[in-house]
Amino acid sequence: MTTVLLAHGSPDPRHSATLERLRARVAGPLADEGRGETHLVYIENDHPRPEELGPRITDDLTVVPMLITPAFHARVDVPAAVRALGAGGGRARVTSALGGHPLLLTAVEESLRAAGHDEGSHVLLVAGGSSSGQAGQSLRTLLDAHPRPGWMTMTLAAPRAGATRDRVVVPATLAEGVLHDKVAALAAAGGSPFVPGGLADTPALARLVLHRVLG
Repeated sequence: MTTVLLAHGSPDPRHSATLERLRARVAGPLADEGRGETHLVYIENDHPRPEELGPRITDDLTVVPMLITPAFHARVDVPAAVRALGAGGGRARVTSALGGHPLLLTAVEESLRAAGHDEGSHVLLVAGGSSSGQAGQSLRTLLDAHPRPGWMTMTLAAPRAGATRDRVVVPATLAEGVLHDKVAALAAAGGSPFVPGGLADTPALARLVLHRVLG
């Protein structure tokens, strides 16, 4: 059994470095559970790609889409990548993406503490978003199900005037990169505190990946 963490990829090298740290943190516990090797592959920008790794995997595999919100990548790119990963003949099981689980909010809380902010801070959680509006809706649904008083969400695709006022701005991103830096610029423009870094560096995110694989 092989585990594959399927990420989108970024032209920013900070992104792959962060995800590699996450892969290293979960690889040991997964191996201890008989899950074999854990690989990290990218849909674009970075390597290896699914078509490069797939022919080398001959056993069954579990694929974890490293996505926080549903988007074009989840609907189109992930199925194509899974087909490529199965080129070696193994059967692929695809887990749910990372979004929609309360451990994602725990990861945000850990990031807040690491940056010196109180968990009771008023938070603006910002995702990239798309024209479909699914990204924003998925974060709102998560907060509705697991309320954090004083927290609200927004996407860069549908910004709201004054949303950053009197709030700590947190990027809903796994790692530093293009999207992360756009959220940082948004916070700076509003004179709001910003929590740098990616959620993939938090213990809660590693626990979430293990939960997706092991159940």
